[in-house]
Amino acid sequence: MLLLFLAQTCAVGDIEGSGATEMMRINHYKQTAFAESPVLVMLVQKGNETGGEDWKYFYDEIEGFDYQPGYIYELQVRKKKVNNPPQDASSIKYILVKVISKNAVETDEEFDINLKWNGTNFVIAEGDNRYSLLNEYDINCQDLCDEMTADLENDEEVIGTFLHDADNSLKLVAVK
Repeated sequence: MLLLFLAQTCAVGDIEGSGATEMMRINHYKQTAFAESPVLVMLVQKGNETGGEDWKYFYDEIEGFDYQPGYIYELQVRKKKVNNPPQDASSIKYILVKVISKNAVETDEEFDINLKWNGTNFVIAEGDNRYSLLNEYDINCQDLCDEMTADLENDEEVIGTFLHDADNSLKLVAVK
């Protein structure tokens, strides 16, 4: 009877085992992507890929991690397997163990974000030349607002080149 109780209690939890740790590097900006709907995802490097030029889309959350744009993070995370995850969720849960480093990028560091991809527009017009990227980041488009709007209306794919701006907003410096 006790053995049956222990077997059931071990199987009931959402997560099993203590999980392996992994080094992860998080880029200073998020990229647009598709899940069930358009989303912004972190760009990451894991394990042996850390420090290279290639970044991978990361659709999951890292429990305990407070992401702020404009910084490159080195993290130690714990990976735990999730038993019976929802159909649209990952079978791995990431938990922050330690922030190893948090380094601000240079103020003149430019980066590209897909504003329209495969016909899907990620930019939300809020009136009076006010725009946001999926309601997460305000876009300061200054004298490029008309060009950005025209490209979003007429082109299948549009890329914006940005700088980090005040209050976690994005300053548009070019439209491609």
